[in-house]
Amino acid sequence: MLPAYEIRKSDLTVKHNNYELDFPEHMHKYIEIVYVYKGFQHLKIENQDFEVTEGVMTVIFPDTVHSFYSIDKKNSEVLIVMCDPKLFGNLFPDLKNFRPQNPIISRESINKKFKTALTCISPDDSFEVKFSWACVIMSYIMEIMKLEHLPSDPVTDISYKIVKYVEENFTEPITRASLAQHFNVSECYISRIFAQKFKINLRNYLGLIRAEYAANLIRTTDENITLISQLSGFDSQRTFNRMFKAAYGRTPKEYKNSINQFIKE
Repeated sequence: MLPAYEIRKSDLTVKHNNYELDFPEHMHKYIEIVYVYKGFQHLKIENQDFEVTEGVMTVIFPDTVHSFYSIDKKNSEVLIVMCDPKLFGNLFPDLKNFRPQNPIISRESINKKFKTALTCISPDDSFEVKFSWACVIMSYIMEIMKLEHLPSDPVTDISYKIVKYVEENFTEPITRASLAQHFNVSECYISRIFAQKFKINLRNYLGLIRAEYAANLIRTTDENITLISQLSGFDSQRTFNRMFKAAYGRTPKEYKNSINQFIKE
């Protein structure tokens, strides 16, 4: 008998950004759907650059190295849907075994019904409503996209392995020394990978990943700020506040208060 999968609200995130997202190279277990309502969103997916324009979508599959960046900082409106493939059960193939031949879905391929789902899904909806729209969106994606099987050992690059390790263990203590020991390389080599490939040092990379996870917990749970800090892997409240403010422009408490105020209105 297969183990039961516990559905958690944090397994489905819907965000509407009024700007181009900037985020360094990373990967995760989620399928990430990016749809541009207005303006642009620039991405790099496995070393290939994409400019996603109005009415166009890109789909990032699990365990795919990618980053977001902006060029001209003009106003954009971008939908981002992140969901754990396990939410869909057996509705779709195991996406970890596939990659799209082309991660871009053109404006012409998105029909009126598909566009309605992309317009209607909202961060303010209940989990049940968001999940329903996510199923509709995924159904159209799977109908349009051509997939290809991954080889049994798709990537041997050590930088990929390091990113995957960090993404899977960021809630635990991670240091340059612990990574060097785990991968049997020097600490200088770890530093060089993050500096050259990710354009950010390990400490700040971890801080951004943990801050993003914490923001999702703030949006989707009723846990207090102190516990969220601990669950996200921060070793002190001070570091949590500093990294969160660097990523979101406000402290965790201010972020939580703004969400609560919006819900009341």
